[in-house]
Amino acid sequence: MENQFENSVAKKICDSYIALGARGISVLFASGDGGVRGSHDSPGSCESNVFFPVFPASCPYVPLFNPEVATKLTGGGFPDIFPRPWYQNHAVDSFLKTIPPDFAGTFNKSGRGYPDVGIQGWGLPYVNGSMTGVTGGTSFSSPIFASIIALINDRLLAAGKPVLGFLNPWIYNSEAFRDINEGYNSGLLCPASSVAFDAMKGWDALTGVGSPVFDKLLTAAFE
Repeated sequence: MENQFENSVAKKICDSYIALGARGISVLFASGDGGVRGSHDSPGSCESNVFFPVFPASCPYVPLFNPEVATKLTGGGFPDIFPRPWYQNHAVDSFLKTIPPDFAGTFNKSGRGYPDVGIQGWGLPYVNGSMTGVTGGTSFSSPIFASIIALINDRLLAAGKPVLGFLNPWIYNSEAFRDINEGYNSGLLCPASSVAFDAMKGWDALTGVGSPVFDKLLTAAFE
């Protein structure tokens, strides 16, 4: 949870991520599995109408990921510590125009919106020692996108070009994503009737800019 960190500590950690990006290292995080209320997802919090952003998901220097068809436990929102970065202005302004009046006071409209991208994160097989099964979560989504970036970087290096590094402005200037318009993120325990974000056309605080299309991303990386 963002409110578990001192502002100065969170900012220092976040600054270290952009330093890595400047060195060609892409840092990716999951957006969490507590819906708009984070770890406060509980029956008693469902009608409180206060959203709790999570950190480091709230850092504007790392891309955040959610499942491709948004599940209600999908994390997303706007932090109190980090202001909206320039690369999000157009996308987030369009989204905020769709917010109904009953959202007043639930989140910081001037904060950095997250997630950035929606990736498959449900119904995924796993192996843990001798155990196997099918599960989901944004912790699956983030490494899936990391593998996509690794493949793109491999192609870039083979062509004698630099790797991507800091990804976020590139994500918001690329049309290599498929929009996701289905789902809401009230949380695992809160009903659909509780205040939450909905997936809709364009960027939203549930599925970001949408799901990546590899061939188009690869083309965008070489432009």
